[in-house]
Amino acid sequence: MTATTTKIANPRDTAQNVMALVNELNLQPTPQVYHVFYSYLTDEVPELTRLIKVLIRNTQDLDEETVFRIYHKYLGTHAMQQHLKQGVEGLQNAVERVELAVSSVMKDTDTFCDEIDVASQQLLADDISLQEARNVTRDLSAKSNKARDCFNSFGGNLEEYHKEVLRVRTELELVRRDALTDTLTGIANRKNFDTSLRDAVTTTMESGAPLSLLMIDIDHFKDFNDNFGHRAGDGVLKAVARVLVSSTKGADTVARYGGEEFAIILPDTEVENAAKLADKLRQNVSNQHIINKKTGKDFGKLTVSIGLTDYQLGENILEFVDRADKALYIAKQEGRNTCVRQ
Repeated sequence: MTATTTKIANPRDTAQNVMALVNELNLQPTPQVYHVFYSYLTDEVPELTRLIKVLIRNTQDLDEETVFRIYHKYLGTHAMQQHLKQGVEGLQNAVERVELAVSSVMKDTDTFCDEIDVASQQLLADDISLQEARNVTRDLSAKSNKARDCFNSFGGNLEEYHKEVLRVRTELELVRRDALTDTLTGIANRKNFDTSLRDAVTTTMESGAPLSLLMIDIDHFKDFNDNFGHRAGDGVLKAVARVLVSSTKGADTVARYGGEEFAIILPDTEVENAAKLADKLRQNVSNQHIINKKTGKDFGKLTVSIGLTDYQLGENILEFVDRADKALYIAKQEGRNTCVRQ
């Protein structure tokens, strides 16, 4: 993989090249990292492209934190809104061009059909001469060739419109993903959590399937920030997020609830199994040590406190979350690095 950008028409090819480059640079393929390198390979933002070229030549300066800063500068909230606006406008323009093309083809088709009718009547006339028949046939053949060229052009235009729609759809998907993702950890953000929890509760109310919820808080996080700085604190948040994601299954939703607090929605999970998972998560986190990549300094052991509960049919979502929060509060009061079920 080279550091030069390549404009690729097929979004699928672009996605494969993005993932290959991200893996080569040994970066985590979070939505923000993916978006930055997608923009780089498509030369979407020239300033970003130039910066990434320099950083790729000096890979020791290219880590997730640097990529996150680039994302916020060039592809953050304002840029995301601009992408969304441009994406919607792009789709509207593509639809309008398709409508105009279809209207033109329909008009040409109607005209050609009328010309065929006229030619048919001329050829069926009793007094038509051989030369006149040849002239009608020659004229009809020319008009047929013109119609065929028109249809071929229409087919080519449709292919271009299809590529444009695919490109815009890919960009809109990136915007949608960014809007639902925590920019630091790469997991679901609070908005995503709220939406996912509503959907999970609705499904449980309809099916009667079990639903459990974990609320997780990093122990002594403020002290860690005060002692080692916010960059180290960011490393802690990312490390915990990785443990939570790697310890859960695909149907679960791992989210950053706020600050140093995380939440995990566990559909189709009895509270007893949720308790087993909570203890597994607690142990997995406690095995983590945060190490400064540049200095090799070990910042020490991490622990988390976890509150868990299961959904009671008929209760509202706030009651459900509050009960898990109360369990978390008790876990913190009981000495931390423990799990409490309510």
